[in-house]
Amino acid sequence: MDILHSKKTIFRLGLVVIVPIAVLLLVPVYGQSGQPRFDLPVAFLVSLTLILLIHQAVEKRRRLLQTINLELNKLRRVYHLSRNLSETDTQRYRGWFTELHGNLYRYLSAFSERDFGYYEETNSEFRELSYHVYKVPELRSSKEEALYDDLLRTVAKVAESRQQIKESKDARMSIYVWMVVLLLVVGLGISAWLSTIDVWTSRLAAGVTLAGFLVMIDLLYEVDTLASEYRPIAQRYVDNIGRIELRRREDE
Repeated sequence: MDILHSKKTIFRLGLVVIVPIAVLLLVPVYGQSGQPRFDLPVAFLVSLTLILLIHQAVEKRRRLLQTINLELNKLRRVYHLSRNLSETDTQRYRGWFTELHGNLYRYLSAFSERDFGYYEETNSEFRELSYHVYKVPELRSSKEEALYDDLLRTVAKVAESRQQIKESKDARMSIYVWMVVLLLVVGLGISAWLSTIDVWTSRLAAGVTLAGFLVMIDLLYEVDTLASEYRPIAQRYVDNIGRIELRRREDE
């Protein structure tokens, strides 16, 4: 996962690290040497909660990227099968294949103008592609029927993958979960503040600890929303145009 290509993300990460350390170094503290640490039980609870949530978010992201790869793989197979079908009778299938190739190109190139956040807006381009598959000329041999059956199953798999991608993209953590995380971190911050004694090493340690938890929350946000990866994900679709065009030139 590469999220540091965004200046906005880097700036936010810098604030997340610097602000809590600066606050704990500057504000008055009331901890006493030898008193129990109030923040340790809270830190343990927050750690377990964040580890669980990050694990779930990472798994969701992994499944989403796997489904995207599956869709792109099946789209390349759509091209491969339709080209093989057209080669069984070039004259009869030339117009059908040319238009199908154009629809496939328009679907993939639609992501050059949109990032992954607008995935649903490519519905019309995919619909044109899938509907055109049904306009195939009359099949006249068992080989053509076998290729076309495989093509239909592949298009159906792409449609299924697209539905799974939409659902996974929108399956983010609820507001309630974020409120729980916020309350836990506020509680951790207060308990750390009350446990810190007026020594610069204690202040620095408390600030670094709090900054570490805030970095984990920022990581959770990035993995859950994928906001910083929307453009690279969309670029995967655009890059597949080149792969299809290269394969086409090699076949010619």
